[in-house]
Amino acid sequence: MRIAVLSDVHGNLEALEAVLADLAQIGVDTVICLGDLVGYGPDPDTVVARVRQLGYPCILGNHEAALAARKERERMNFQAKENNISTANLLSPDNFRYCCELPRTLVIEDALFVHGSPPDSVNTYVYMLSDDDVCRIFTEDPRRLFFVGHTHELALICQQGDSVVRENLGEGAHTLEADRKYLINCGSVGQPRDNDRRSKYLIWDSGMAELLVRAVAYDVESTVGKIEARGFPRAFAERLR
Repeated sequence: MRIAVLSDVHGNLEALEAVLADLAQIGVDTVICLGDLVGYGPDPDTVVARVRQLGYPCILGNHEAALAARKERERMNFQAKENNISTANLLSPDNFRYCCELPRTLVIEDALFVHGSPPDSVNTYVYMLSDDDVCRIFTEDPRRLFFVGHTHELALICQQGDSVVRENLGEGAHTLEADRKYLINCGSVGQPRDNDRRSKYLIWDSGMAELLVRAVAYDVESTVGKIEARGFPRAFAERLR
C-alpha cells in the first residue's frame, strides 16, 4: 500500500493544492493528515473543507486541541493563542466541530500516526525525547513505525542495537530496514521550517518498506499576501519566505 502522509498544513491553501496536484500525478492508495490543518495561515476553513471533501483521515494537532480546550490554548505563546482565537472565528460551526472531534491517533498496517509523540501527545516534540525515551516507546509499543509531525522538519530516528540514531530525512527515496523500528518526522506542507520554503510530505510504501520524501513548490507570495490582508502577525508571513 502507498500511503501519503501530510502534516501541518496550517491554513495554507496554496501549499495544500500544490501537494494535491503532485499527488494526482504520482498516485497513492490513501492520504493521512497528521493534524494542524489550521493555525497561522489565512485559509483555515477552506483547508478543512477541502480535506473533508476528499475524505482524508486526519488526527488531532495541537492547534485543533487548542480550539477544543482552553487549557490546551494556554500552552501556546501569545501570538499563537491570539491566532487560535482568530482561527476559531474563521471556521464554520461544522468545521469547528470537526476539528475539535478529531482522534488523537490512527493505526494503519504496522504504523501509529500521532501529531506530536507516541503514544498520543499533540504537544511533545520528538527532538525533545531522550534516547531512553525513544527506547521506551519502541519497547512498550509493538508497532514498528511511528509517523509524527509538529516540528515542521523532516527527520528519522531509529534504534540500532543499543544506540539511537537520529538523521535528517532528505528529498528522495529511503529504505526502512526490516529489523529496526522508526520514528518518522514528516515535515510540513504549509509551514516548513527547514530553510526550504517548498511544501514537504512523505509517501510510505508499506510493501516495499520505503519512504519517498516529496518537496513541492507553490505560490508563497499569494499566501503571504492573504496573511497580511487578514491582519495576522507579519512573522507568520515571513516564516514562509
